[in-house]
Amino acid sequence: MFSIINYLRVRYMSQKAQGIVEYALLLALVIVVGAVLVNGSDTIASHVSSIFTKVKTLVTNADTAATLKE
Repeated sequence: MFSIINYLRVRYMSQKAQGIVEYALLLALVIVVGAVLVNGSDTIASHVSSIFTKVKTLVTNADTAATLKE
């Protein structure tokens, strides 16, 4: 019985297991922050979409101005 407990203690309380737990916690933090940024009321997706819309408008206006000059 003690050999099983000792094996589990050595296996899961080692530095390797500590590193795995730290990476898992870091990954969980990144996922939570990403979910908040994507699903918030003022999302990154809306900002990116706005930027692309502005760039599209600028390119269209530049093309129209260049066509009119010809």
